Amino acid sequence: MKSTLIFEPFSLSALKRMLPYIRQNPSYCSDLSAGYLYMWHEGVDMEFCEFRQTFCVRQIVGGQPAFSWPFGADPGGMVDELIRYTSGHKMPLRFFAVDEKTLPLILADRRLPDPMYAFDRNWSDYLYSFEEAMTFSGKKYGGQRNHIHKFERLYGKPQIRPLTPADRPAVIELLDAFAQEHPDAGALEQLERVETEALFDACEELGLYAAGLFVNDRLATLSIGEVIRDTLFIHVEKALTVYEGIYPTLYSSFVRLTAQLHGSVLTYVNREDDSGDIGLRTSKMQYHPVFMADKYLVHVDSPGARIQGPVCIPGRDVVLTEIRESDKAAYLSLNTDVENNRYWGYDYRNDLSLPQKITEQTFYDSVKYDMQAGDSVNFAIRLSEDGPMIGETILWNFSSDGSAELGCRILRPYQGRGYGKDAFGTAARYGADELGLSVYARCHRDNLPSRRMIEASGFSPLCRNEAYLYFRYQTTPESKDTPCGAIRCKANS
Repeated sequence: MKSTLIFEPFSLSALKRMLPYIRQNPSYCSDLSAGYLYMWHEGVDMEFCEFRQTFCVRQIVGGQPAFSWPFGADPGGMVDELIRYTSGHKMPLRFFAVDEKTLPLILADRRLPDPMYAFDRNWSDYLYSFEEAMTFSGKKYGGQRNHIHKFERLYGKPQIRPLTPADRPAVIELLDAFAQEHPDAGALEQLERVETEALFDACEELGLYAAGLFVNDRLATLSIGEVIRDTLFIHVEKALTVYEGIYPTLYSSFVRLTAQLHGSVLTYVNREDDSGDIGLRTSKMQYHPVFMADKYLVHVDSPGARIQGPVCIPGRDVVLTEIRESDKAAYLSLNTDVENNRYWGYDYRNDLSLPQKITEQTFYDSVKYDMQAGDSVNFAIRLSEDGPMIGETILWNFSSDGSAELGCRILRPYQGRGYGKDAFGTAARYGADELGLSVYARCHRDNLPSRRMIEASGFSPLCRNEAYLYFRYQTTPESKDTPCGAIRCKANS
């Protein structure tokens, strides 16, 4: 049976129509708040769906489509439709921003086989006591009170008020000054600046609160938030640190103003995630969160669920194994070699999911997350089971019809020796024979070495577009006689 779901592309008018659902969202995660959806809709192909008084968001997460867990009058019925929808469109069934209350429901749902899931601490939201934030009373908030007292001694009592469209020039001046205070801002921070301006302009239409502290008639801070059920979600907190004690003063003042504007004291304040910024994480922990809202990515019926324990896959000259802790340095080099990754289609400098400071742990954590969530099957390429990592193969872009895309990249010192061809063919046979996948590959039209490698690995041309050539792996009786059967590794690390 074909699904009747219709997804509408993002627009401000569409978001406004979905506000009644959003205001009743039972989750404490910020990802489905109006302000968050508005700020971060660019580049993710965000779409909304309304079905039987039930709401769902579709967007691109990690390069593949994913859905929010439905909420409203008939979430179960919408899940049935999502199963039909993803099957009909040959896409994976994935859920993003799944909270800890919803995760057990998914795991127990017999309609959703073999779910794999993971969360990234970098994107967990911080939830605080609303009432404690109003006063900062008690010994644990002594530091915050001292900062506020210093602010008051230097600049007088905090003067905070709601901001209107007439204050836009002052907001732009503040954001310009903030940018000057942070000259080393990364790509994520630069995008946030653009989206902050856009969100301020949409505040009145979306029913958000925008407010600012003034020092000597100059706008020194900007906060934008919204109330969903018993929680204040703060989407923007910008302050000029030239004013000492400004951040705790801003935070407490905005919470008190929200209580006044909303007409009641709420239960929680959600100040969103720290995006892996260690300084921001330290600061947010100092405000004593009452709990963290972890956000799980769930992949239903992932081929990764068919792999039981570490495997070792021998090729002719190479061996494929799990990516190990000892591979961190090599994996960092593999991911940060911009020229080597040009045809891979990846430039880590434009990856907004990465923390601003890159370490050896960064990409290791990322690949472990992808595999734990069921989004990919990654193997290190080695010349022996215990040898160093010389490259990577990856099966990913899984579809509901049992297909997957295969990729391979080799560290520069090991290129030109046939290792890529060997690893590519070995991974293709493993995906087809052991995981039961229809394996596909692609390469840039002008990448002749990659094309030769793919075709020499048992792939046949399938189709092409302006950018890529596409290939399909051809399983043959001879392929089952090649040394590709998976065996257990003799060591896990």
